[in-house]
Amino acid sequence: MISIYYTAKRNIPLTESENTAIENIVDKYNFGYPFEEKAEDFCVYGQPENDSVFSGATGLPYTDDYNLMFEICNYWLDCLTEITEVLKNCQWDVSMDDITLIYDNGWRFPER
Repeated sequence: MISIYYTAKRNIPLTESENTAIENIVDKYNFGYPFEEKAEDFCVYGQPENDSVFSGATGLPYTDDYNLMFEICNYWLDCLTEITEVLKNCQWDVSMDDITLIYDNGWRFPER
């Protein structure tokens, strides 16, 4: 299974308003998921470790349809982009398995 992994680090813990905003975003995307194929919901790990304030992973469904896989991946990256906009001043590490993704007005794949 291919997964998207995400971690945000900073020295300041999450505020209550940030935590609520993140929960609302995750719920919106999990309950509004428009595709028939689904491997996992957008997952946020319970207690962050070290200086991380947010982390998780989301498994993508297996499909031979490249366009559908791309749409599903972008759907979850849109969710992560909204969360990134809530969490200011964080150092992010986002990847899809061994591919490091970049943030440029939203999460995306690097140019080849």
